Amino acid sequence: MTNKGSLPYPHDGPGRASFVIALLLAGLALHFFRLSQPDAIVFDEVHFGSFANAYCCSGEYFFDVHPPHGKLLAALGMKLGDYDGGQSFATIGTPLANLNPWLLRLVPALAGSLIPVVVFIILVQLGASRWAAFLAGWAVLFDNALLLQTRVLALDGTLILSMLGAISLALLAISQRDGLRQSLLCLGAGLCVGMAVGTKLTGLTSALLVAVILLAPLLGGGNWVDTIRMVGVAALGALTVYLGGWVLHFMLLDQPGPGDIWGTPSGNLLWDIIDIHRSMFQANYGLAATHPNGSAWWGWPWMWRPLYYYAGPNSALYFIGNPVVWWGSSIGLLYIVGGTVQRLVSKARTVDTSAGQQPARLLPMLGFLVSFLPFIVIPRVMFLYHYLPSLVFAVCAVALWLDRCGWTRNGGFAEQSRGAKWLLIMIPVGFLVISPITYGFALPDYFLSVLVQLVH
Repeated sequence: MTNKGSLPYPHDGPGRASFVIALLLAGLALHFFRLSQPDAIVFDEVHFGSFANAYCCSGEYFFDVHPPHGKLLAALGMKLGDYDGGQSFATIGTPLANLNPWLLRLVPALAGSLIPVVVFIILVQLGASRWAAFLAGWAVLFDNALLLQTRVLALDGTLILSMLGAISLALLAISQRDGLRQSLLCLGAGLCVGMAVGTKLTGLTSALLVAVILLAPLLGGGNWVDTIRMVGVAALGALTVYLGGWVLHFMLLDQPGPGDIWGTPSGNLLWDIIDIHRSMFQANYGLAATHPNGSAWWGWPWMWRPLYYYAGPNSALYFIGNPVVWWGSSIGLLYIVGGTVQRLVSKARTVDTSAGQQPARLLPMLGFLVSFLPFIVIPRVMFLYHYLPSLVFAVCAVALWLDRCGWTRNGGFAEQSRGAKWLLIMIPVGFLVISPITYGFALPDYFLSVLVQLVH
C-alpha cells in the first residue's frame, strides 16, 4: 500500500518488523562474535573492570568521575557467572585468567546490539520512511568505533541506549490519548533518563530532549495540566533511578578503599550524595594529565586522532570509525547547515508542505548540538569516543535529510535511488576494511603495519 502522492510500486517493500529483526540479529552477531577476544584487559577495562569488581565482590570504596549506574550494570553481568572477584585489573594486557571475558563485556554488548534497532524506531516515529530509518540503523550498526566501544567494558553503550530509549518513549507518550498509558510511558522515559545521567553526566542531553518532546504539544494548543503531569511523572522516574543508583553505590562499597582519599562516606546518604557530586565536578575540571591519543572536540567529526586500545601477537585494536559513516554524516551536516543558512540569508519564502515533519527536522539536530557543543568548554583531555552520542544524532539528522531529498522511496531495494543503494553497499564495505583492527584479527606483520599506518 503506497502513501498518497507516491508512485505505485508492485510491492511496498519489507515491513517494519523485517527491518527490526534484521538489525537486531545482525547487531547480536557482530557484537557477540569473538566477544571473548582478546582474553586480556583492553584500554579502560583497567578502570571500569576494577570498579565493577568492587561492586560485585570486594566492597572497597572507590571514587570515579562518573556516576555509578553503568558500572553497577557491568557488575551485575559479572555476578551472573558466579564471579568471585579474583581477577586483577592492574594494567592493559593483563590476562583475564579468573574472569570469563564474555561476562566482563556482556552488558555493553547487549546495549550495542539494541542501539541500531532503537535508532530505526525513533526515525519511524519522527516520520521517516522505512528505508530512511533502516539506512540510519544500518550506518550505526556498521560503525567500527561504536562496535568496538560496545564490545569492551565501557560506559558509552549503556549511555547511548538509555538516551535513545528515553527519546523513543517520550515520542510514544505524546502520541497517546489514554492518560494512564501516557503516564506509564513518561515514567519509562524518565527511568531511561535517570539511567543515562547515572551512566555519564553527559546523559543530561536526554533530559533536555525529553523535556522538549513533552512540552512540544503546547505549541499546538495542548493542555497544560496534561503536560505538567507528563513532565512530573518523567522527572519522578529520573530522580528515582538516579538517586537509587547512588544509594546502591554507598551500600555496596562498605569497605575501606582507594576512594577514601576523597572523603570517607559519613553514612548520612543524602549528604554523601551531595558531597560526591562536588568532588566529581572538581575532579573532572581538575584533570591536567595529557594523553598521546587525546583529541580536540573540533576534530572529532573527521575522526582526528584514532585511539589505540590494545596490541597482541600480530593483532591490534584501534578505536576508529567507519569512514563512510563518520565523514559521510559530517559532510551531510555541513549541507544541512549550509542550506539552512542560505535560506535565512536569502529570506526565501517557500511553501513548506512538510510542516508536520518539523520535529523530525529539529530533534536530531538539537540532539547533536546539545551533546556536542558542551565539550567546547571542558578543559580536561578528551578522546574520540566522546563523540559517539553526537555521531548517532548526526546519522539520524542526515538520514532524515536524505529522505526529504528523495534518496529513499517506497518499495524494495531495487526502487531506491542510486545514491541510497551506494550508501547501503559502501557502509559495510567501509566496515570490512577497518574490521581487522576492530576485532583484533591476527594478520601478517606487513599487512598489520600498513593498516595501522593508514589509521594514523
